This record gives sequence, C-alpha cells and structure tokens, in this order.
Amino acid sequence: MAKKDLTKIDLELEEAKKKVASLENERKLAEENIQKQIGKIYVQIQLKKDKSQTYEKILDNLKTELTLIREEEKAQREAAKKERENVEQ
Repeated sequence: MAKKDLTKIDLELEEAKKKVASLENERKLAEENIQKQIGKIYVQIQLKKDKSQTYEKILDNLKTELTLIREEEKAQREAAKKERENVEQ
C-alpha cells in the first residue's frame, strides 16, 4: 500500500518538475522580451537626443560603458580581496 502512495507521489513530483521547467522557460522568454523592449526604447531615446547617431555607434557606446563598469567592479573586488588579506595578517 505504501508503494502505491510512493508511486503516486513520484508521478506528482514529475508533473511538478515539468511545470517548474515550463514556468522557468516562460519567465526566461518574458525576460528576453522585456530586454528587447528596453533596448528599443533606449535606442529611440538616444536617436531623439542626437539624430546623427547610428545603431552601430549606440551599440559601441553601450559595449564601452559595460566594459568600463565591469573593469570598475573587478577593481573593487580586487581591492576588497587585498583588504581582507591585510586584515587576516
């Protein structure tokens, strides 16, 4: 009798896992959609600010800005690591 209960539970668990996977995929698609919308609006704003800009220039500017932010974050992590090492000594 307990085996039937376990089998039923296992089936319900598998169904729940499928539902979770489906919801995770749906969320991923929704995130991608909102990112596309944000990108479109950002480009529109940049073009309104400066009509001489091109899509390529806007993309290059964004890549440069992202690179600078990543480098800054990396420097902050390294500084924090050195500070921890100095405290430990």
